[in-house]
Amino acid sequence: MHGLGSSFSSAQPLIRELSTRLTAAGIGYFKFNNRGHDVVARRGKHLAGAAFERFGQSVEDIRAMVGFAVTCGYGRVILAGHSTGANKVLHYAARTRDRRLIGLVLLGPISDIAGEMKRIGGRELRRRVARAERIASRDPESLVPRAWGVWSARRYLSLYRPGEAEDVFPYYRPNARWAALRGVRLPVAAIVGSRDEYLDRRPAELIGAFERNATRARSFTGIVIPGARHGFQGREHALGQALLRFIRPLAGGPAMSDHSARVRRRAWSSTR
Repeated sequence: MHGLGSSFSSAQPLIRELSTRLTAAGIGYFKFNNRGHDVVARRGKHLAGAAFERFGQSVEDIRAMVGFAVTCGYGRVILAGHSTGANKVLHYAARTRDRRLIGLVLLGPISDIAGEMKRIGGRELRRRVARAERIASRDPESLVPRAWGVWSARRYLSLYRPGEAEDVFPYYRPNARWAALRGVRLPVAAIVGSRDEYLDRRPAELIGAFERNATRARSFTGIVIPGARHGFQGREHALGQALLRFIRPLAGGPAMSDHSARVRRRAWSSTR
């Protein structure tokens, strides 16, 4: 699942790396548009794209993608999402408990709220959220001030107001519930670049927050890609290797026993 404002055809070097590696390993690779592709798009008579999408509708997008893979003969599916796509695949897995899924990969799972607080400060973000709430009370589709980016008021709140359905990585809040991650029983991998420009803390601290809250996941894999930025540009080979190490046992071997799951959790608890 592509990230915010991206599309199925973006990140061609990464597509080549993953499709080549996974195909050689006997694993099918699919990448689709979701209704958050590009900044502004149309869906029938309605505006869509990153600026206008409704996060909850990503459940319908992913269900359609999984269904298509199944009709092509693939009975077991691993969902991988980058950036906002990571928010979406985790939300989908927690919301639907889709039995066709055998694993989740969260690539660059950075909180939009934490990233924006790093950029403009917490006080300014709270001020903007309050103003967006006033705009949305009149018309949710109205745009926020252009200096904030091209967003409808409703979309801005979805991205930047704590506690929204999209806020599934709340590591910036000490007492957050992490309801989505704690509700997932699948094996989970969280992969972040050591130089991700949106990080507000050390990569190991981020991975640690995910591991502490993956309380029901059958296994947790935390990986830091050295030198990688948010888009993993120039580090596609290292990312492909890391993904294949996580995916291959899920796709090719029997389900892990409880004992082996615990061993895997310990073995991957430190970043690599």
